Amino acid sequence: MNIRIKGGVKLTGEITPSGSKNSVVALIPASILFTQPVTLTNVPEITDVERLVALLTQMGSQINWDKAACTLSIDNSKLKYDGLEMKGLNQSKGIKGTSLLWGPMLARFGKTEIDELPGGCTLGNRPLDAHYQAFADLGVTVLGTNGGVILDGQKARASKIELLETSVTATENAVMLATGIVGTTVIGNAACEPHVQDLCNFLNQAGANITGIGSNIITVVGGSTLKEISYRVISDHYEIGTFLALGALTGGEVQVKNAIPQYFKTINREFAKFGIKIEYEGETAIVRAGQQIKISKTRGPMIVRAQPWPALPVDMLPLYIPLALAAPFGQALFHNWMYEAGLFWTSELSKLGANIVMCDPHRVLITGGNKLKGTTLEAPYIIRATISMIMAGLIAEGETTVLNADAIHRGHPHFVENLKKLGANIEEV
Repeated sequence: MNIRIKGGVKLTGEITPSGSKNSVVALIPASILFTQPVTLTNVPEITDVERLVALLTQMGSQINWDKAACTLSIDNSKLKYDGLEMKGLNQSKGIKGTSLLWGPMLARFGKTEIDELPGGCTLGNRPLDAHYQAFADLGVTVLGTNGGVILDGQKARASKIELLETSVTATENAVMLATGIVGTTVIGNAACEPHVQDLCNFLNQAGANITGIGSNIITVVGGSTLKEISYRVISDHYEIGTFLALGALTGGEVQVKNAIPQYFKTINREFAKFGIKIEYEGETAIVRAGQQIKISKTRGPMIVRAQPWPALPVDMLPLYIPLALAAPFGQALFHNWMYEAGLFWTSELSKLGANIVMCDPHRVLITGGNKLKGTTLEAPYIIRATISMIMAGLIAEGETTVLNADAIHRGHPHFVENLKKLGANIEEV
């Protein structure tokens, strides 16, 4: 799928973000822990959800997805292990979130076997060592195979563990496995992102006993029977940030409802570096029209650095790159510490006339002031990188085409339609 954009239009209007992609790809696997029905509301219509629904259905789940109502009803009471082996399931390819099936499968069935490890965005090497170490520390036997892994949790036990890194998915896997193990598990060096908190809150509302939510030490008292639950997925903070960045970039006024302001203190500080003020009226975030984008003066380049939560999320870093391109002067250094291939795609923006220098695999230097002119860009399979290219097209003179933009469907339902509602001249072709 390609996207064609004509630049020069101010985006204006009100928008409601979808449910969190990173939350729902953990909540759906977490339903494996339940023998009672689970209903999720505010479920985004994205390809990652479609693939997980296909996987669980093939495993024996009874699922009803009302896309119009954004509601997903799951009954895993008849789930059997024979249906859980992921051999030959093409739906698992291209979605790293399928690794989140491992923890709940171990908790419910004591074992699982995967013949092909999951993928995800093309951000570089994304090792699963933190998952394997967490499982091993909880008594799971981890055996690597040719391209896959066998996990045996028959002797899994509650324990005190320290994650190798503050990995979101490793934290979620550890929490889900610990929920099914009798005893107290303490998870150190845990990730505390909003979607990790959402998973923990979901399990607690169903009867789990999880404390330390929002911190780097999570304690799980496992073994409780989980009850039937209806749970609303939180708004996607990446999408909220995207719409705010779009308004600021184009000079229009955009209001974003259900904007969970408690999660945006550090994110809004990054907007402030570019002279952008985000206001709030209750739960609605507002970027006012006519704000002048600038790069804050410093002795050297202004630095925009992604760091672990509650700092700027690494996946949100690309949203600020078009703001630097729109600045009349100054330099901004963008630092992606996490992924060695996370910024290579920025070379495509040079085709628009952007002044971009790749300093090393983790850093790019952008000098503002160049006039951008529309052209054809090749998108990588990275959600927010594709969004960033579309954003650049919105401020470029003339027409820009972003080729192979399918990645946006993994994280942003109805993205083009939403931009049209805000006044963008954009279409899928």
